[in-house]
Amino acid sequence: MKTVPAAPGAADLLLPTRRRALQTLAGVAAATILPGFAQTNDFWSRPRELWLYRPESNEQVRAVYWADGQLVLEGYVQICRLLRDIHVGATVQFDPVTLDIARGLYGWLLSAGINRPLIINSGYRTKGTNSKIEGAAKESFHTRAQALDLRIEGVSPEAVGRFGLYLAGGGVGFYPGKKFTHLDRGRVRSWVG
Repeated sequence: MKTVPAAPGAADLLLPTRRRALQTLAGVAAATILPGFAQTNDFWSRPRELWLYRPESNEQVRAVYWADGQLVLEGYVQICRLLRDIHVGATVQFDPVTLDIARGLYGWLLSAGINRPLIINSGYRTKGTNSKIEGAAKESFHTRAQALDLRIEGVSPEAVGRFGLYLAGGGVGFYPGKKFTHLDRGRVRSWVG
């Protein structure tokens, strides 16, 4: 099935090259893997919604963070709050490209008929919190609000990681023993932890 990308609007031309590349790769990946993704209405031009659940604080957010070429402040703030460092209560502006990676994953789930939240183990971490986590990288993307550790009920961490690799938006860490997947917006790489 051949898809024709929508013509970029003014807002698209202002997006960093990395984000445009991620959007293109995600669209191509999704169209290749799941033809339902490649409908006449381009996936990345639709409002970008995430459904997130944080078991540690028992919080849940289902919100649109991007629509009509710009951040939707109310939804974006709700998502940033859920992704805060809950150990010290620090909330920051979470990286929208990382949210787009999560959105690609969430869209893949929906197109496969899986309507479940992304269960967040970790989002943003202060350097102090990060230093207390066994095995955490000193310069972790979590400390920049550019990484997520997550899982999805009923979906293996390997499947989540494979789709993350296919998106080629950044790093993918496979943690089968801990039953979660790490996704970040750094250089494309993968590892098993």
